[in-house]
Amino acid sequence: MRLRLILLLLVISALLIPLMNASSQIVYEIDREKVVLDIQRSGIVYLRYNLTLRVESGTIARYVSIGMPSPSFRVLEAEEVFPDGRVIEVNAEEIREDSYYAVKMKPSEPIDPGESRTYVVEVELRDFIYEDETNPGNAGLMFTPSWFNAPIRLLQVFVILPPGVSKGEVRNQPDYDNLQTLDDGRIYLYWEREDLPPNYKFEIGVSFPRDYVERVVPAGGGFPDYLSFVVGLVFLGAIIISIVAIVRLFKSWIEKLPYQAPEIFAESLGPNKNMAPTEVAYLKKLEGIKLSYGRILAVLIASLVKKEFLAVERLNPLKLRRLEGSKRNLRIYEKRFLDCITENGSLDQDCLVKVIKLIHRRVERELSGYSRRETLSFYNDKVRSIWKMVEEAPSEEKLDLVRDNLAWLLTDPNFERNLKKALRERRVREGRTISSYPYPLDDVWIWWPRGRWTSIPPAPRVPRAPDTSKAPSGKIDVPAIPDIEKTADTIARSVEEVSSNIIRNIEDFADRVARVIVPSRPRARRTASVSCACVSCACACACVSCACACAGGGVG
Repeated sequence: MRLRLILLLLVISALLIPLMNASSQIVYEIDREKVVLDIQRSGIVYLRYNLTLRVESGTIARYVSIGMPSPSFRVLEAEEVFPDGRVIEVNAEEIREDSYYAVKMKPSEPIDPGESRTYVVEVELRDFIYEDETNPGNAGLMFTPSWFNAPIRLLQVFVILPPGVSKGEVRNQPDYDNLQTLDDGRIYLYWEREDLPPNYKFEIGVSFPRDYVERVVPAGGGFPDYLSFVVGLVFLGAIIISIVAIVRLFKSWIEKLPYQAPEIFAESLGPNKNMAPTEVAYLKKLEGIKLSYGRILAVLIASLVKKEFLAVERLNPLKLRRLEGSKRNLRIYEKRFLDCITENGSLDQDCLVKVIKLIHRRVERELSGYSRRETLSFYNDKVRSIWKMVEEAPSEEKLDLVRDNLAWLLTDPNFERNLKKALRERRVREGRTISSYPYPLDDVWIWWPRGRWTSIPPAPRVPRAPDTSKAPSGKIDVPAIPDIEKTADTIARSVEEVSSNIIRNIEDFADRVARVIVPSRPRARRTASVSCACVSCACACACVSCACACAGGGVG
């Protein structure tokens, strides 16, 4: 009797398990998948996903994952956006398991049936641009956007090419839906597909002249099969053994030489010449130069002012105004800073901590493989050349030069002293007079984009005309613009006020920054560079016509 009861329970359990699984199965669809690949001149590619999903049945509570194209990726940003506009920064786990690479995020709140959620993920890809064997002299990539076990209502793919590439130099597959030019002159290709079935794979290939990028993975650099891989390992082992033997021989020879003071040599790529002023200011702080977090953020404000995304309305208390403009070409930390501006023009201090964290990540990445000492020397020379240019410029051009280069000049720890030196006027001018002084003495004029300051009171001052009745013929003694040296004081004062008013509690802010900034994680080691490698959602190939089978993302 007991045996029959046990058998009956087993049968009932076997029948109920599929029903339970069916009831807990997640059914969802992708409302929109927007993918942007931004190819930099350095060869780095910034990959950005904007993914909106909607749950039909079941609940997404454990994870949302998006496949990545190679193990050489690093997450720069991961955000969860709610339908009501709330934005939450989520922890993104970098998955590297065998040949599967993905970004895995945990929803801050379960996504129930009928609800939708958007995830914005931006990563940096290295070693993703390959030589194009089909078109000699070209470089390119192949890419398959992440697919899911769910229908995709709208798929949009943008590929932004490096600076300088013209429309006639691009090769691609399949035919693009549109080809346009950005504000900065770069062109981009656009593809759009609607109502794609689950697990649909849409592969694109783009190729352009090799000279437009600095770093390209050479064709044929991978191992085509297991035998070649083993041979490569044996060859590598032989090289290592040879190096060890040579080192030991060299060491024994060195020990016989007279003692000399040790010298340290480090191989590098030299200076990184592509850093932004904010990044240089932060690098100086890392290297022990006295620049406060407030000054670093002031450099960032000056950069955004020049790009016409921002203006300072008041210094104390600090009040900022966001100006209209597309954020497409801004760096991640610049976008985040603009998001830190509240409705009343003040700055969210918690958000600023995250900005510093993003700047830190950017600087560490930018300096990878480069010499910090040579990089600092390069930018110190750059700033000195700007000061010299300001000092030697005519009076009517000096302040324009200061305004246009303010972000770079603010990276100088001796900004105030060098500003006053550069704006110092010579008292005698030959053959010309200066009839008006076109800048107001208001402290905020320099924190407005060029051409917009006239909306800020007070009106420009007009100095008195010089008395030339007693001047010798052919030579007029013209006094300097009366207020230009005074303007140096107003600029220095405004810089100090902006720097000091950005952060309300300096010690608390520094402590919070120290808690969120950790040393950069090392990259996962790559045992081989594989051309046309099959990866989780994209293929970087030696020729843009090769094919790949890839894996997609998922939810749970």
